[in-house]
Amino acid sequence: MTTNPTDDTPVDEPRPARPIEQRHVVLAALVGILAIVVAGAVVLARRSDGPPPPKPDIPLDAWAPYWGLDDALPEFDERVTAIRDVSPFWFNATGVDEITIDRNALDEGLDEFLEIARRSDAQVVPSISDALPAGAMAAILADPATRTRHVDTIRAFAADGDYDGIDLDYEQFAFADSRSTWATTRPAWVAFITELGAALHADRRTLTVSIPPVYNAGRDADSGFWVYDYGAIAPHVDRIRIMAYDFSVGEPGPIAPLEFVERAIVGAIEATGSPDKLVLGLPSYGRNWPIGETGVCPVEELQGRTTVTARSVDDLISRRGAVPVAVEATGEWMFTYDLEVTDGATSCVQGRQVHYVDGDGIRRRMDLAREYRLNGVALWALGFDDDAVWEAILPSVSDPVASTSEP
Repeated sequence: MTTNPTDDTPVDEPRPARPIEQRHVVLAALVGILAIVVAGAVVLARRSDGPPPPKPDIPLDAWAPYWGLDDALPEFDERVTAIRDVSPFWFNATGVDEITIDRNALDEGLDEFLEIARRSDAQVVPSISDALPAGAMAAILADPATRTRHVDTIRAFAADGDYDGIDLDYEQFAFADSRSTWATTRPAWVAFITELGAALHADRRTLTVSIPPVYNAGRDADSGFWVYDYGAIAPHVDRIRIMAYDFSVGEPGPIAPLEFVERAIVGAIEATGSPDKLVLGLPSYGRNWPIGETGVCPVEELQGRTTVTARSVDDLISRRGAVPVAVEATGEWMFTYDLEVTDGATSCVQGRQVHYVDGDGIRRRMDLAREYRLNGVALWALGFDDDAVWEAILPSVSDPVASTSEP
């Protein structure tokens, strides 16, 4: 993984709010009124940019990957006021008894990010990723003894860090382990979540899971990633973040087409029986694929698939003179451009095709979450976002078109 992904630098792919509170205060005396006025003046005096932005009308959670901190930190003090749960994304499960900081994460920025988060009203719910080889986590969970040891490790990690909860990002079952292992892994996973949920709840902490989508309550080829058993784990978790993105991985195509997103929402509701714990993942990124070459290409210089973000894509468009086209059916944008590739001796032109989700795409996916009355949305990710994304999250109350316009 790397920071500042561009079309010129191959990168690993992304992993992939508190509700509006109404306080009715009865002021019985002028002293009380004056106290509130003075307190408000002090708070405003501490902020050079005025009062904090309002909460969005649907709870907002957000991941914060370490490789996006350079871009996220300058705005985080303001953005965090709109967030319910914020998930630092740099912790890995590297053994049954080990949770470590990702070796690629720099120390600079991690502590500052956590300090800002802790000063806010946001709940700090770090993500823990399964960084073990294929099959290793499944083996840990299959053995009751090692499963309990792993629960104890996570519980101690949460307590030592004084975190408000934990977000599990155990994706190896879905993307590294064979599908033939799912029947064995599923009950072990359910037992693990049941035990971990009870342990964290006993400590007054929350448990969130971030998992790929399911499309119904079944366990067949059309059911999606049923190994995670949405229905069985729902009673034991506080939130399920649906990773409703990464639709196109091997070939050029949309990131999270609206039909796919809605199918994932409907499937999750069917599997759990309720939208009450479901949180929709929002992708503020895109992908940049090669689509062919002309000329004699220096193979070692050719680029494969890379990543763009809502923050970086406009610069790429400008540098390449590209013309984005809105794809109404998917709720995304796409464009193509030519990239000259040379090693000084030979050269060719490589065609590139980019698909990405912009601020309006974020708004349209939030509208789906609202329509299905989900528990919230989760932004992937802080540092990938731009002003247009935040305008979609916090549309101006003075602009009634902001939440209803089409691209």
